[in-house]
Amino acid sequence: MPYKGEVAGKGGHSDFVRNPDVAEFLAECDYMKEPGEAEAKAMASSFSSAPTENGSALPRFVVASDASKSDTPISDRLPSTQVGFVKVSQVLIGMEKYGELIDPNTRFVDPFKVAEMHRNASAITYTLPGSNVRFQGAKSVKDGFRRAVFKQLNANRSQGENKLILVNTLMTLCNGEIEIEKCPSCSEQFTFKFSADQLEATCGQCSEPVFITDWLRIHEDVSDFGNNTSAITRLMNVVEHLLLITLIDQVFNANLRALASMAFVMDGPLALFGQPAKLHAKIMAYLHRVNSRLASLSLDPLLVVGLQKTGEVMDHANLLNRFLPAGVLRVIDDEYRYKYIKGSNEQGGNFGSETYYGQDFLFKTERGRIFTFAVPYPFRDKTNSDKAFARQKADLSEYGNSISRACDLIRHFELNLYESAVVPVALAHRHASISIVPGGKVLDIITKTGLKTDSI
Repeated sequence: MPYKGEVAGKGGHSDFVRNPDVAEFLAECDYMKEPGEAEAKAMASSFSSAPTENGSALPRFVVASDASKSDTPISDRLPSTQVGFVKVSQVLIGMEKYGELIDPNTRFVDPFKVAEMHRNASAITYTLPGSNVRFQGAKSVKDGFRRAVFKQLNANRSQGENKLILVNTLMTLCNGEIEIEKCPSCSEQFTFKFSADQLEATCGQCSEPVFITDWLRIHEDVSDFGNNTSAITRLMNVVEHLLLITLIDQVFNANLRALASMAFVMDGPLALFGQPAKLHAKIMAYLHRVNSRLASLSLDPLLVVGLQKTGEVMDHANLLNRFLPAGVLRVIDDEYRYKYIKGSNEQGGNFGSETYYGQDFLFKTERGRIFTFAVPYPFRDKTNSDKAFARQKADLSEYGNSISRACDLIRHFELNLYESAVVPVALAHRHASISIVPGGKVLDIITKTGLKTDSI
């Protein structure tokens, strides 16, 4: 590790470049490589024409969400003592308003109408203790983190009549009952039961408070001494998905038919990872319940789309792009994923069995842009065996018109400004992203002022 301000030598990499052990090591590794001509053509031949509803099933409204985080030292003299920030933005786009952005006479975009669209963005922020910070006098950083998560998720984030409390959404997903089988502070085996009227409990062994949000187990990634970036990332992931379900549930309870005319676009896969991954099964069951109710009224299923800008699937897509004709689609079934993307000879039972609630697809639009998107599995749960579910989730006939509607939505909003971008997510990212300058600097000032350090 260099000293603060010390610059690395310009030739430091040469020891690796000249070392034959490095080349030998890489030769013994299997990893994703650019396919050869014959292999790429074989992959491309498995794609089929992308389906379309010819725009007839486009939604009236689109809600897009994106999230970002930042870890900020409380002082220049205490770089290892940090506070975490999470920001999630949801943008509402009316399709009629979107169609009016371009003046038909001049073909130029009306900046005032664009500004009005930006005003429909709603950002929600969360502040969390990072490394070396104990919240509310807790006995450890981990216990303080648990307290902060509960306080943040139990706060009403709405200024309107409808409350926006993510703990309530968590209860909805868990059918009103949550159990924790051991104390998250002392690890003693106790059964803690939570309900809408019982959000907190006390451990009979250590007398520490236990919170309903401890069920998510995000605190298990927290260390009293190390960097807690991973835990803040897990919380960001959970918050983004809970906010999505909160909005869906509010519309579901207020006007079910209106829900059928909406689409929800998320940045990232339809999955949760790490300790909170078990939440994915609750979301999958909830979406199936909503869609069953919509089907009973002969309405289209809820359109939820996850768009991935980066990751191994997008890396594979970019390598294959030049071999693909325009306007094609392929489901990323497990056999294809393990053979060409994961680089594994041994296929697992069901990829994402403990994390994913949506199926990935590769889609190259008629304009030549390539996307990785996901739509929710059209099933209540994964009760079938892993191999049976792996086949079932890759059967396109199970998805009704969800895939063609998702393709049409991407076609309608595909954007030239960024690679593999669509307008709603680009707008959401603009409002969710925390820039290094000036946004990051502002967070530095807020942190240092709020904690009354004297180094500003």
